[in-house]
Amino acid sequence: MRTNYLESVDNSLRLLMLIAAKARVGVSEVAAELGVAPSTAYRLLSTLRYRGFVVQGNDRTYRAGPALEEMVSSRMSRTSLADLAAPALTTLRDVTEETCHLMVLVGRQMRFIASVESFQSLRIGSRTGAMLPAHRTSGGKSILAALPEQTLDRLYPLTGIPDGELTAAAVATLRRELARVRKLGYAVNNGQTERGVAAVGVAVCDGDGPIAALSVSLPTARYHAELLPGFVAAMNGAAAEITAALRP
Repeated sequence: MRTNYLESVDNSLRLLMLIAAKARVGVSEVAAELGVAPSTAYRLLSTLRYRGFVVQGNDRTYRAGPALEEMVSSRMSRTSLADLAAPALTTLRDVTEETCHLMVLVGRQMRFIASVESFQSLRIGSRTGAMLPAHRTSGGKSILAALPEQTLDRLYPLTGIPDGELTAAAVATLRRELARVRKLGYAVNNGQTERGVAAVGVAVCDGDGPIAALSVSLPTARYHAELLPGFVAAMNGAAAEITAALRP
């Protein structure tokens, strides 16, 4: 039984969770997800927009605004994290000779907060500012594999994700893959987010769990399994360097 339950507040909180988990949402989608009229969904979104929790794009959809991003960001600001990680990220690029990224988990999305591009002519470009589904990226899978079970259950319930992004069967497949990632200590994305692009990812963790992820991205034409040991060793070294830089 709910005590002092306010439906309007509950709808606002559920809406914030929805926006944090998805890159963009529309009025109709919000109405269907919350079970409210489109006019109510529009008023909720307008209120959040007024307070900076969402922003509206030219396509009329809404995405996380600065106020919400600050709330769902890691324990320190992303700018500070990117600055502290810059030396390690640059060294990682120099060692692997491939483009390297730093990213953080935002709901079920990965936001790329820093990239250092390879010097090679054929290379993967910067992804800074981009958001991609966590379950498709190497960095995202490495973070998901390091999350507490209850957090993973909340993000990816075994019954599937209500918005249809992942069915129950797809979640079960993802869970099996994360178990392998947990055992290996790294994740691989071979064309799952973009054709012709491969990536290897590891989580950056402190005593409280994962705070970010590193990935090395390269054209699939240059990727082969023999590269993995060297990449993973270099990435683990960079992750340790970043964790050390975060200590007071």
